[in-house]
Amino acid sequence: MKFIDDVAGLDAVVAALKGKTRIYLDTEFDSSRRGTELCLVQVTAGEEVFVIDAQTIGDLRPLRGVLGGKSVEWILHAGRQDVELLLGALGFEWPPTVFDTQLAWALQSAEHQVSLAYLQAKLLGVQPPKGHQTDDWTRRPLSDDMRAYAAGDVAHLPALYDKLAAGLAARGRPAGIVAAATQEAYAPADETTSALSLSSFRNLWQLDAPQRAALAWLVDWYNGLDGDEQETAPNRKALFAIAARLPETKTALRQLKGVPRRFADQHGGAVVEGMLAAAQAAPADEAPPTPPPAYATFDEMYRDAWLQCARIDVCGAVEIAPELALPGPWMRKLREAIGDGTAFVAAAEQLTGWRALLVEPWRAFCAATGLR
Repeated sequence: MKFIDDVAGLDAVVAALKGKTRIYLDTEFDSSRRGTELCLVQVTAGEEVFVIDAQTIGDLRPLRGVLGGKSVEWILHAGRQDVELLLGALGFEWPPTVFDTQLAWALQSAEHQVSLAYLQAKLLGVQPPKGHQTDDWTRRPLSDDMRAYAAGDVAHLPALYDKLAAGLAARGRPAGIVAAATQEAYAPADETTSALSLSSFRNLWQLDAPQRAALAWLVDWYNGLDGDEQETAPNRKALFAIAARLPETKTALRQLKGVPRRFADQHGGAVVEGMLAAAQAAPADEAPPTPPPAYATFDEMYRDAWLQCARIDVCGAVEIAPELALPGPWMRKLREAIGDGTAFVAAAEQLTGWRALLVEPWRAFCAATGLR
């Protein structure tokens, strides 16, 4: 292990990594109210381990040439935050191909989020040292034990990679499956909210034709707002109350529970005018809505129970952790595809990308349970 804390040492790292296409990485960082500070970068190409003092050196951009490029692959464990820090330090928008060993294990076992220490012990028989996970990595100088601990996090990654790659190959996993799963897992969270519709209101059946027309106008108006404007607008419950009461003035609108006063002062006039115009234009002979929807049915309970059983059976058949293969958003997508319970087999069409591995086990489970 070599500890690098100056530019000359960083140049030596660049020379050692030049031309290498598989780079094993880890970081140590400190998180506080001020933000997250990158303290160390541990890197190896499978031979010598370098522990780079990012805090002391500061500028790590000399590493760009050896850590970037289409042919370079980064190997890390549970490395989403490591990658974010490295991207910032190196000035990259997106990393090269990433092989996350935690995800690679989840793609061949029932275990989703295991620690690096666990995986080293299970696959390599290595007992990592304890006691340094909570050390202050901003402190200088670092003790020899702290440096050794940091180096140990990448020292066994090459052997771990070989074990995991062999396990994936033995199971016939397609090339690039770990990179695809990693890219999906590392993608920024989708913070967009689903657009409102009349079906978003389970008590719609309580409104008459003018009130429903007013609510439809409010829904269209709300969906036309940007994210910041929606934050200050009445929420869904308040929108329903506005449509039910049909306030005729801005003052009356302000008095409704859930309507922010500032919003009413700034936009109340336009909202009242548009909503009332929609209500007045509603046809008087419009048929009433369907009866109130049930809060729960046994058919829905059966479908949801079947889905949970299918999830375990299908993932077990291909040996992929259910939390990775079919997390909550994917289960909701399948539930919507099944609909009223007549499209169990057809729901497999939702399983695209690397999840196409699940299609045949899904169809087999449908056949085994007598569903079409």
